[in-house]
Amino acid sequence: MTQPRIDILGVYRLEITDELLRGQMDILYGSQPNRPAEAERQCREQLESVVLVEALVSNRDERFDVGDFTQSNPNMPRENWQAPWAEAYLAPDGESLLVERWSVAPADDPLRMAFFIHYWNTDRPLQTSYGDVQCSRPQPMPERLKRLVPYEPVD
Repeated sequence: MTQPRIDILGVYRLEITDELLRGQMDILYGSQPNRPAEAERQCREQLESVVLVEALVSNRDERFDVGDFTQSNPNMPRENWQAPWAEAYLAPDGESLLVERWSVAPADDPLRMAFFIHYWNTDRPLQTSYGDVQCSRPQPMPERLKRLVPYEPVD
C-alpha cells in the first residue's frame, strides 16, 4: 500500500472587512462594548491570526483525523492548542464543495480539504495525523475559497 501523504496547497490570510470585524466584536463584546477601541484592537488581532489551510490528503488510512491538525505552542498544554475549524471538503479541482459544510469527511481519495486555524505561527510546522508538514507563508485568499469557505465569526 502506498504511504499516506499530505500536500499543503496553500495557506491563506483572512480578509478582514468592516462587516467581519463588527460581527466578531458583537459576538465577543456585544454591540456596545465598554471599551470600544480595546475591543476592536483585540478582535482585529484575533482575526489577523486566522489562516485558511488548503490541503490534499492522499492514501488516507484509519489514522487520519482532521482533528489531529494543529500547531504546537510550548506556552500551553497540548489540549489548548488550536484545532481546525469550519473544515470544508472540496471537489478535486477545488472549485466546488464535495459535501455540505459541517459534514463528515467523505471517503474520496485523494481528499481535498480546507480549514481555518487561529493564532497561526508561520515559524512552526502543521502537525497532522501523519507527522509534521512545512507550510508556505500566508498568501491572499483566492476568490473561490472566499466563496466556498467563508469565515464565520467565533467566540
